[in-house]
Amino acid sequence: MKVAAVQAEPAWWDLKASVAKSISILREASANGAELVGFPESFIPGYPMGIWTHGFNRPFLTKFKANALAVDSQEFKEILEAAKEAGIWVVLGFTEREGGSMYGAQVIIDSKGVVVLHRRKIKSTGQERTIWGDGPADSIQNVVEGPRGLKLGALNCWEHLQPLLRYHTYSQGVQIHVASWPLFLSKSFGHDDFQSSAEGNALQAQFTALEGQTFVISSTQVLLPENVERAGLSGVAIWEKGGGGFAAIYGPDGKQLTPPTKPDEETILYADIDLGEVHSAKLLGDPVGHYSRPDLLSLRADPRPRPFVLEEGSDGSEMTLMQRLHRL
Repeated sequence: MKVAAVQAEPAWWDLKASVAKSISILREASANGAELVGFPESFIPGYPMGIWTHGFNRPFLTKFKANALAVDSQEFKEILEAAKEAGIWVVLGFTEREGGSMYGAQVIIDSKGVVVLHRRKIKSTGQERTIWGDGPADSIQNVVEGPRGLKLGALNCWEHLQPLLRYHTYSQGVQIHVASWPLFLSKSFGHDDFQSSAEGNALQAQFTALEGQTFVISSTQVLLPENVERAGLSGVAIWEKGGGGFAAIYGPDGKQLTPPTKPDEETILYADIDLGEVHSAKLLGDPVGHYSRPDLLSLRADPRPRPFVLEEGSDGSEMTLMQRLHRL
């Protein structure tokens, strides 16, 4: 089965253009034989890196919020229809707008244009907490039956630095995992903070493959030099040359299956994967199976949705993210 990882520049802060570009990319991936394509974090409407460099900017964030994607919108329906027409599975990363709030979200869309998973980043990282809310409890249920019956999962960015969340992902039997990332500068572009470098974050994706014996589709954003000002990063010396891309596809033994990308290159990476490689890798390690000691170490996970109180004094009603989506 052929899968695809996206390394592309968002249509910065333009919802309609973002949707059009996303549709163009998924169609291209399908035309090239991919059955599954993974997108970066907040590809719609772009990752607001300026929150890390310029602080809380009300005029910008107002525009950003206006161009975030709501799941009850016509734009979202257009993406579903495009996935159906192309006959491809899509893992889409986007900033979701619901009511007066925003969330770092992912959806898994099957080849018939049906959403089979809707989740939100369970804990936003650093400055992201000024704009994104926390994901609800059912967002830790992040693995579904994917193409050809394979177990397909997804996490956003530094969710890969949460060992319990990774472990819970493995416990759901993930065999193909989409790691959605924003843009991180490479050390080759003069960035000297390894923790927030492209190399440091690529290591997280590769380690997830190695630790969980799963294929990992690692998809990233990129910033072209001519769009530094448009992305809100003008005057920030380290971003003057753009960059930020480090997409790759990894095998369940941790080996990189795709050639290196240039940090300022837009591309779609492809790899042919064989489920047998997962079974082979698990002969040596299975952190939730033969290579575990549940009598000594275990994880307690509670994915039950918490009640939303409808009115004061009521008992409230439980409603999952998927139930909200299906009520459209």
